[in-house]
Amino acid sequence: MSGILQNLHQKTYRLETIITEQKNPVYSTQKKYGREVEVYYYGKVREEHEFHILVTHFDFSEEEGTMDKFLKKISYLFDEIECRVDDEGNITAIDNLLFLRLRWTEIQADLSETHKGEAVDQYFSQISDLLEDEKKLIDFLGSYQMFGLLFNGLLQAFETKKKRESPEGFTEIMTPVKEGNTMSLKISAENLEQTDTNDFRGLFVSREDQLEEGFIEVRKNNFHLKHSLLWIG
Repeated sequence: MSGILQNLHQKTYRLETIITEQKNPVYSTQKKYGREVEVYYYGKVREEHEFHILVTHFDFSEEEGTMDKFLKKISYLFDEIECRVDDEGNITAIDNLLFLRLRWTEIQADLSETHKGEAVDQYFSQISDLLEDEKKLIDFLGSYQMFGLLFNGLLQAFETKKKRESPEGFTEIMTPVKEGNTMSLKISAENLEQTDTNDFRGLFVSREDQLEEGFIEVRKNNFHLKHSLLWIG
């Protein structure tokens, strides 16, 4: 298992989120948000694995409204993360939290010169809250739209079928399927009717302890989200 974690070292992945919003029965809009991420593994200290995550390239869909530009600048805040991860692949600590807080102070000062209004203030306070609370920040960075396709606590589930509670309130089911040296982890859900999620599914594929690709697809009300990961180098 920890072989998969160690094999993330010096690998580059493309992470992409595609959000499709059905505005009405005949009209939908789509936004894409892609990143190239380099992963460095620094070994194990006590019971935890140390990682450095570097986003080397951002790729946003062309829609360039004021809010899109604003959110793009905020994205750069999280382009360098030093973290610790447990054996299952869950992020347990953020080691460069002070660096992120100082960087946020600079980005916020820069943005507040050109962006004003209630929505902007709300984003500012949300991010400030995140950076003040390491547990919240870990949850955020471990979400599928951030780095959750790499660090999500699923890596130990490559042995047996496993269930866990999702933060969204339903139960995620992970079913491993082994064929030769390829391990596929199929992801499905139960108890969706209690939540605002209509459909949740995914797949992760690793070959000889090397995570190669994966996706998570979520449907909620008028939204369809697809988060994908691809090993590119």
